[in-house]
Amino acid sequence: MDVYALCRYLLGKANRGDTVIVEYEPYYPVEDFSWGLLMPLLVETDSVVVADFFGVGNLLLRNYARRVSGKEYSRLIGLVKSIKVVKVGPGLASYGELLMDISPSYEPGSFLKNYHTIISRVSRLPTKPEYLVTFGLGHYVHFGGDNAVKSLLTGVSTIPLEDWVGIHFVNEAVVRREHLAILEEMASMVFRLSSDGITILKGGGAIDNGR
Repeated sequence: MDVYALCRYLLGKANRGDTVIVEYEPYYPVEDFSWGLLMPLLVETDSVVVADFFGVGNLLLRNYARRVSGKEYSRLIGLVKSIKVVKVGPGLASYGELLMDISPSYEPGSFLKNYHTIISRVSRLPTKPEYLVTFGLGHYVHFGGDNAVKSLLTGVSTIPLEDWVGIHFVNEAVVRREHLAILEEMASMVFRLSSDGITILKGGGAIDNGR
């Protein structure tokens, strides 16, 4: 399977309510897939919101933007202006329209309040988003440890995200194996990006079957 097949699957086969985790190695150029392929396609649907933890998405965008030039650079800058952004924690989100700026919480009760606030704000947008993309989720779990995982479980089990497809990029090297296993258990589909290509870890059978 190649990155183009994964993009087609996420846009055409993933359904509202699906939670998709895209794990990647720290030395894999995930910005080529996320900002170079997937995000431009999602932006064209005019229905994507980004949750950027600690500015990780912003860093990846800058890494990608430095490698392109001319028409491609101008196209990229034009596309990202229309993205709705929820910034979580310190760090910069220099792209798109900032909807909210939230301090990260590692206590389940406080996290649930923030989680509900974000969902309510996004749900009131004039155009209801179909995709929620997160960058830096693994970093949130790394910094918060067990409490971060408990908070995520509390949020997802209390308020399921049934109105959009969640696509979550996770740097696998910053997350303990047992924490990553819990994230994988919560997801309906899990893919892994590496120098060897894309591996389907959970779900995604339609790609294998050529559909």
